[in-house]
Amino acid sequence: MRGVRVGLPRALACVFAVVWLLSLGAPVMAAETPVVVSVAPAQIALAPGRSAVVLVSLANTTDKRVPVTVTAVAAEDSVITSPVAPFELAPGQSRTEAVTVTRRSEGSGQDVGLSFVVDSRAASAVAGTTVKAVPNPPPVTVTAEAGPDRVNENRPGSATLVIGTDREGPVRVTALSVTPPPHTWLEVTCPGGRVARWDENPATGQPCEFDLAPRSKVSLPVRVGTEGAVVPGTRPAVFRVSAQEPGRAETAVSLVVTMPVTLEVFGESDILQALGVPVFLVLPGVIIVLTAGFLVRRCSPWRRRPAVDEEQAGSVVAAATRTAVLGVLLSLGMAKLYPVLTAWFWPGEPRDYTREHAFLDFYLVFGYSFAVATAIWLLVLLGDLPRALWAATHVPHPGDAPVVLLRKLSLRRSTSFPLVEVDDLTGVLVRRTRGEGYLVAPRVVVTTPAGSALRTRVETLVSRNRPVRLYCALRWAVFRGRAELGYRSSDIDEVLLAPEVTIRNLEVGIAQIGE
Repeated sequence: MRGVRVGLPRALACVFAVVWLLSLGAPVMAAETPVVVSVAPAQIALAPGRSAVVLVSLANTTDKRVPVTVTAVAAEDSVITSPVAPFELAPGQSRTEAVTVTRRSEGSGQDVGLSFVVDSRAASAVAGTTVKAVPNPPPVTVTAEAGPDRVNENRPGSATLVIGTDREGPVRVTALSVTPPPHTWLEVTCPGGRVARWDENPATGQPCEFDLAPRSKVSLPVRVGTEGAVVPGTRPAVFRVSAQEPGRAETAVSLVVTMPVTLEVFGESDILQALGVPVFLVLPGVIIVLTAGFLVRRCSPWRRRPAVDEEQAGSVVAAATRTAVLGVLLSLGMAKLYPVLTAWFWPGEPRDYTREHAFLDFYLVFGYSFAVATAIWLLVLLGDLPRALWAATHVPHPGDAPVVLLRKLSLRRSTSFPLVEVDDLTGVLVRRTRGEGYLVAPRVVVTTPAGSALRTRVETLVSRNRPVRLYCALRWAVFRGRAELGYRSSDIDEVLLAPEVTIRNLEVGIAQIGE
């Protein structure tokens, strides 16, 4: 019995020890979370300045009322949320809070984690979402469509500028400016019908402002043309469009769009396609060559050239080749002379078609090329004047009267010439030309009254080879009516240039006494 009494107190002590230990360990063990939380959607995409709604769902899993506090914690301060006021959940109650999430700046440009911490009755629950970083799209889109092709001073080009928006609200286009290519003008028809015009001077631009309805597009007609000289080729026209959402300065953007414009000189492309070479490389020189050649051959009063046989002229291809080569050489010189001519004469300012040109330069190049050709012709005439004077006084020509023939031959210091035959007709060989043939003249017959002393004097002067005295004596006799001069009837009719002659190897007097 005594052993039993001793064991009972020990057992009771063990029981009390276990109960005490259990009472001490109860606060250390985690209590069950009374509120369950979830967030939808799991991720959202936000551009800077954009907002989205996140749904935070809470459910009370206990049979008591639970006070709840919701706190949003973002990994970066670039993301902010609307506050959620504390509230209580009744036993078994569920509730959904709409929280607005805003990305107010670009931040690090990376995805940002967003957590919602729910505190309830000394317990906490956490649920989260991810804010994905996306670039901020501009409030408007701008495209230039149907760029103008082959724009010149007589044919403006047309195009279309399309401005649109994908925003759910209206967008204001605050400014539209254009920088056209050099030496061109550009017009844009703004909504409402007003026409804004720009040229290469930026100070001449006009404002063009308008509103865009949500999710809409407008097409603005564009016209572009040239003024003055241009450099042919493709040049860009630059459009600058500024826009923003009304009342939201952070959405303001400025977009730049280019539109290619092909500039040309009126008529030049057609000539280029026909010739296959640059116009100003050949055109001035060819005009000078053809015009000067025509004037020298046809309009020189003292240049009398015989017709040239077609076989001696060479082929047409060879002549065209010579003209083209000489035309290119003269065109290179004309390119340097043209600015000087336009500065000294009309229009009074230097123009250089190697840099830029207009259709007016075609008129000027034609005119100045003809002027240069005329100047070359005059220089040729002046340079040929001594030879022409010598030929007019010394060289017989078809149609010369007998007294004129004697005067020209008297300067050759001879009264006798070789006797030749031309096509079975007789004449005297006056001169052998270079490559053109033989100059043949008929003999002069002197008719005097019977018993006149002039007969003996003429025979004496011819035999003694006194051409000047012979001419003076016959000229004086003709003037006083004591003699008549004519060509021998059996000789050729007049002075002519014969390609071939038959020489009799004897000389006869150019003047003979006739009965």
